[in-house]
Amino acid sequence: MRQLFLCILILIPLSCLSAGWQIGLDLRDVDSAFMGAIRVDAEVSYRWDGIRVTVPLRYSSSFSYELSFAETGVIVSVYPLENLGLFIGSSMLRAGYFWGLEAPEERFMLFSEVIAGWTLSFPWFFIEPRISILDVFGTEEGRLGDLAEAIPQYSKIRISLIAGVELP
Repeated sequence: MRQLFLCILILIPLSCLSAGWQIGLDLRDVDSAFMGAIRVDAEVSYRWDGIRVTVPLRYSSSFSYELSFAETGVIVSVYPLENLGLFIGSSMLRAGYFWGLEAPEERFMLFSEVIAGWTLSFPWFFIEPRISILDVFGTEEGRLGDLAEAIPQYSKIRISLIAGVELP
């Protein structure tokens, strides 16, 4: 009975929400051409009213170290002031995998991320300046430090500029 009530409670508000898909790339990745490593950040999001669920897809590789890193996860963001575009979010799951000759012994890594930013929406596309803080709880400081040494774009605090398209 509780599950039925919970489903109804969730489905009624969702039936009248405006929803849409967003696909974006981090324009700050261009700096990787000058830093001895490559980093590519992409994301796919589904947004309805004041909530957005994002699946980031990230790949990094060092030119001077034999190290590559791929990661993904699920980030949930809320827009407390819908009309202004301001949002805050947190990773529900963030996982990464190392490979290469200089990869750490334990190749799989779970960590966290907190983000805040501003979404500027236009017809069919959006721009989003954002700040993110990695490993908020400090569970993977050692391996993230090694990753930041090999791939300079991995810092504890990162400022990004996401640009992408919005699909209704």
